[in-house]
Amino acid sequence: MSIITGNLKSLLTIKFKPRHDTFTDQFNRIFMVKMAMVASFLLGLNWFKDTITCIVPASAGIDKGYVAQGCWIQGFYIYKELKRVPGLLGYYGVPKDIYQDGMFEDGTLCKTSKKNCIPMTKTFYLQYQWFPFYIASLGLLYYFPYIVFRFVNTDLISLRTSIKAINVNIDDLVKNYFNYQINPPNRMRMRLFGNLGVKLSYLIVNVVAFTVTDGLINNDFGSYGFKWLGWSKGTNQESYDYTASRGSYKAGEVLLPNFGFCDLLEISQDIKQTTFNNHRFVCEISQNILYQYVLVILWFLYIIGMIISSIGFIWKLVNHFIVVGFLYQGSEAKKVYEMLTFREREYLEFVRKKNMTVYGELIRKLKDDRLRDVASLKLLEDSTVF
Repeated sequence: MSIITGNLKSLLTIKFKPRHDTFTDQFNRIFMVKMAMVASFLLGLNWFKDTITCIVPASAGIDKGYVAQGCWIQGFYIYKELKRVPGLLGYYGVPKDIYQDGMFEDGTLCKTSKKNCIPMTKTFYLQYQWFPFYIASLGLLYYFPYIVFRFVNTDLISLRTSIKAINVNIDDLVKNYFNYQINPPNRMRMRLFGNLGVKLSYLIVNVVAFTVTDGLINNDFGSYGFKWLGWSKGTNQESYDYTASRGSYKAGEVLLPNFGFCDLLEISQDIKQTTFNNHRFVCEISQNILYQYVLVILWFLYIIGMIISSIGFIWKLVNHFIVVGFLYQGSEAKKVYEMLTFREREYLEFVRKKNMTVYGELIRKLKDDRLRDVASLKLLEDSTVF
C-alpha cells in the first residue's frame, strides 16, 4: 500500500517554477497529463485484481471459474430498449425474466419465440478490457501541443536564457534576434501562426478527448456530468436501492452498468457423450464502480479544460492586439515599435517583463540602429534620383 501511495504522490506532485508556456497551457500539459496518468494507474490496478462474478446455479453443471473468465473475454450486455424504461426493472437494462429477450409494439416484454415479438438489441460493454490503456494514451495526446510549442518557440526559449546572464550583451541580442538575415520575417511570421495553432490545439485536444470517450462508451458520456448532478440530488433510498422498482437510475449505471447478461457456449466431447449447451448468466462487474467515479472526474476536467483552453486562445489574440496598439513605453519606444515586425515586438515585450534594465538598453540600441538604417536608405534613394 505504501508503494501505491508513493506512486500516486509522485504523479500528483507539481513543482511551481517559472516555465516557458502560459498557465492555461500548463493546466493541459501538466495537470491534465498527471490526472490521466493517475486515472490510468488506478484503473490499471483494478484491471489486474478485479474479476467478473456471475450467478451460476448448481444445475448448470459448469465451472464458475470458467464462467468468470469466459464472461470477462466475451463481455456482458444489457438490452438497449430497456435503458429508458424506469419503474419496471431492478437491475438496469435487465428484465426480471432473463429469457424475455423481445418486446411487443405496446412495450410489453416477451420471448422472441412468440408471434409478433420484436427482438431487443443487445448493448455490449467491454471497456474494462482496454480502458486503462486508452486513458494513458490521452496523457500523451495532452502533451503533444507542448512538443509543438517547444519547436515553434526555440527563439523565445533561447532569448530567455540570454537575458538571464549576469552581463547581457545588447549587441548580441540585436545581432541574433533582430537581424533579418539570421531571423527572416517569414520565419517569424510562421512562429506567430504556430503559437496560435498551439493554443487552438489544446482546445481541440480537450474536444477530441471528450468526443472520443463519449463514442467509446456508447454515446452516454456526453451528458454524464449533468445526469450525475441530477442523480446526486435524490434521497439516499432513491439513489442506492437497486432492488426496488425505481423511477430513475443511477447516472453511473446508465454509463457503465454494474450488472448485465453474459451468454456462453458449453461445448465438450468424450467417448461417451457430446455436450452442446447455451448458458445465460447474470453477472456483476464491480470494477465499473471505480470507472464511474473516475469518469465523472474526467468529465468535469474535460469541460474545465475546454474553458481554460478557450481562455488561453482568446487571451493570445487579445495580447496580439495589445502588443500592436497599446504597449508603447514612451515616444522613444513607440518609434522603435513602429519599425519592428510583430514577432520582434513580442521579443521586446518578453524582455520588458523579465528585465526592465535590459529592455531600456535594447530599445535605445534598436532606435539607433533602425533610424540609422532608415537614414541610409533615404540617402541612397535620393542619390539614385539625382
